[in-house]
Amino acid sequence: MIDQTARDEWRAHWKVVLGTFIAMGLGYGGWSFTSSQFVQPLQAAFGWSRGQIALAFQVALFAGLVAPLFGRLIDRVGVRPVLCSCLVLVGASYLLIAHSRGNYPLFVATYALLVFAGMGTTGVAFTRAVAGWFTTSRGTALAVSRIGYSLAGAFMPVLAYHVIKTHGWQAGYYLLAAVALLVALPISWLLVRDRREAVELNDKGRPISVLSPALWLALVSDRRVLLVCAAAALTYGPCVGILSQLQPMLTDKGLPAGVAAQYSALLAVSVVVGTLTTGLLVDRIWAPAVGCAFTLLPVVGIALLLPGTPTPVMAGIGLVLIGLAQGAEIDVIAFIIARYFGMKSFAAIYGLSTLFIAAFAGLGGIAFGFAFDHFKSYNQALVGAAVLFLLAAAAYLFLGRYPIEPGVRSRKPL
Repeated sequence: MIDQTARDEWRAHWKVVLGTFIAMGLGYGGWSFTSSQFVQPLQAAFGWSRGQIALAFQVALFAGLVAPLFGRLIDRVGVRPVLCSCLVLVGASYLLIAHSRGNYPLFVATYALLVFAGMGTTGVAFTRAVAGWFTTSRGTALAVSRIGYSLAGAFMPVLAYHVIKTHGWQAGYYLLAAVALLVALPISWLLVRDRREAVELNDKGRPISVLSPALWLALVSDRRVLLVCAAAALTYGPCVGILSQLQPMLTDKGLPAGVAAQYSALLAVSVVVGTLTTGLLVDRIWAPAVGCAFTLLPVVGIALLLPGTPTPVMAGIGLVLIGLAQGAEIDVIAFIIARYFGMKSFAAIYGLSTLFIAAFAGLGGIAFGFAFDHFKSYNQALVGAAVLFLLAAAAYLFLGRYPIEPGVRSRKPL
């Protein structure tokens, strides 16, 4: 492979970064930022407890079990066909949820459909496209492309809050469907495409099947693959748990509802800062060290949120520290997968990490909802989240040195 300079890479492939920048946060990927805006309206509309709503939101995340299969399918057939098909299904799922009309089993089932289709519209697809085109400035390209996701997280909660307040919870789902179908879908079709790598072959010289047991056994037997999955899940799981209950958690601690919605935007902005900062750092410093350092920040953030009535400044700083870690995880995991394992199975490994994330995010969200139902406080769940962040920080440090990447100048991490 020709060793392109960073400038050459950007001149040739900026459209893929732009398409990812716009579209990633407008499909299923932005749901984690807006989900908490629906908790109290659904509670008021149907009389469900917060635990039941959290269960509906998070049990559906176990549909993420299909993420590795989506990843392998993307490695085989390319990003665009899978991505665009799944965006259509995501938009349709939002519309179905809007018409569930208080039928709780149907409500859970439609969320499962949303998550199933959504797995094909997350970083499994978008990061595969970006990482394949960039080598010298891969971390920076991944970071810039992810900033749009975080910016969507900054304005979508506030927009959803005002739409729901003015027109009801169903209108909130219509909004999510519209941005998926009318913005994310055409942008993805026009701009997001991947560099097709040679697929791995079996002993007969044929492409390895998406369902090949040998492929998945090899991946889950690799210690470094499991460490990457653990670091991703133990970071993202508690982040999703906090985000899923953020609006009610902040209002229960004394912040007005409108201010709490604005703090959701503050957290999203901090995700932008975390993403961009780590993207610049991992091109220059050993990526696991960067991941470890940023994953320790939420432990301090949670300590600031634990008091019964934290000051607005304490709550704001706590959320910023949590957002920085989420932003770092988004970029560091994708960079590490590409740097340690290459591109042939990139989406499969990324999908495997998403499976771990889905499991921990599901359990985390359920734990936060039922912790409130049982203790009438989120503090016990916050302490558990802090422990998981500490374990994630440790997982990064066991990855070891970078393997030599063919065609790339030797770059010793600082």
